[in-house]
Amino acid sequence: MNGNTSLAQELKEAKIAYHNASLYARFQAGFLGRVSHEIRSPLGSLMSIHQLILNDLCESEEEERQFIAEAYEYSKKLMNMLDELIEISKLETAKVELELTPLKCVDFFNFVAKKMRMQGANRNMVLDVAMVDESLTILADREKLAQAFFYWLEVAIDLTQLGTITMGADCEAPANYSRMTINFPFCNQEFNESSRFEDLPFHEQGGMESPPMLSSGAKITLAQSLISLMGGQCRISEVTEKTTCLEIFLPNCETVA
Repeated sequence: MNGNTSLAQELKEAKIAYHNASLYARFQAGFLGRVSHEIRSPLGSLMSIHQLILNDLCESEEEERQFIAEAYEYSKKLMNMLDELIEISKLETAKVELELTPLKCVDFFNFVAKKMRMQGANRNMVLDVAMVDESLTILADREKLAQAFFYWLEVAIDLTQLGTITMGADCEAPANYSRMTINFPFCNQEFNESSRFEDLPFHEQGGMESPPMLSSGAKITLAQSLISLMGGQCRISEVTEKTTCLEIFLPNCETVA
């Protein structure tokens, strides 16, 4: 009986590992195409507004100055998006080092919840922190780990408009690691993506009314990269048909980096 139970558990773990490896491969395959498109589209919007100015199609000098000011602000947002990509690229090529320090999970969760609470409230989403052992401490770069969590939470808030996102942590992990979790109120199929470039859900930028931003697929890929750079790993496991649990495994503070 115990042998059958053990075999069933191993099979379940193998299926989860296969699902996550396949999913990560699909996101990686479409990442370059995504980023290229997400930069090209807002650049097209900038070129359009400059074309209006160069062709003297503005109704007045005031309107021309307004267009220039709007283009400048839009360019700054695009630059910020590029800076995010460049920063992670520098980390991957070891041009910038991570600042790995002991980090209490409960303090970190409270920080993330405070930063994201308003954004969640705007979409009727509640960010909750589960009971966490105050002594549970991981080794991580606080800023980069927070960025990874912001990416995941932004994706979750975009995917649904009602529910509760719960963050937690425990010791249910391999030796020298701790497990952090984020429970989302939707099925993990929401995270799926085609491996074919032509099927990726690109959306053309509709002018400068909406700010340039990274897509959900790009954010998930960047978050996974940040966790990997900190010596951790993450996987998605379905809890129920309407709930998904994201598990993040990171070294304990006693682990030698």
